[in-house]
Amino acid sequence: MPVRKSVIFLCTALALAGCEDLFSRKAPPRNFDELIPRLMGAIGNRAPEDAAANLFNVTSPDERRDAIAYLETKPYGHNPPYMTAYELLAKEDPHPMVRAQAMRALGSSHQPEAVEYLVRGLNDADVQVRRDAATGLINTYGDAATQPLTLHAKADIDPTVRVSSVRALRNTAAPEAIRGLIDALDDRDVAVTYYARESLVAVTGQGIGPDPREWLTWYEHTYSPSTAPATGPTR
Repeated sequence: MPVRKSVIFLCTALALAGCEDLFSRKAPPRNFDELIPRLMGAIGNRAPEDAAANLFNVTSPDERRDAIAYLETKPYGHNPPYMTAYELLAKEDPHPMVRAQAMRALGSSHQPEAVEYLVRGLNDADVQVRRDAATGLINTYGDAATQPLTLHAKADIDPTVRVSSVRALRNTAAPEAIRGLIDALDDRDVAVTYYARESLVAVTGQGIGPDPREWLTWYEHTYSPSTAPATGPTR
């Protein structure tokens, strides 16, 4: 039987089961009026470990991810109870897609308390979690993120993480961050080098071009020997 006829036959036979929805891109709307109280009720006043375990028991990974995506867009979505949920899920959830969505919510919070969790996310084994953590630090930044971002701008194997790391470093004028951005001008990915220079110009006010040697000369004349490393970028 031709494939098209087989599909038509199958859909006709299973029409009462909603086969038409499977092929129409339409899905039943998520009932957030039911989902959010269920997810938040799992937290309650329990210890973090117990709350996280209970979240895993009462809702699926898809539901947790969808709930975070829904809540973070709401005016109340970064109030303390919801921030607690994001922090728990960012730290404890076994599913990368949930941890990544939690990083997005924390990154859009502009709250200092979120920085600790975003920095933790930079070291996640899953690349999407690291991407969302680094992106979150562009908008929600703290001094504790400077060294980890400098490290990931240079050493992360994923270019998207490196791009977001150099973009986030425009939030600080710390000498180690500036030196890290200069090193990033030697990156093999053109997007990393572009945004590294953009961040350098934004932080320093200097209109130097993309040559890391020119930036290094400026750096060594600007900072004392105690803050300026002795070696230049590797070429």
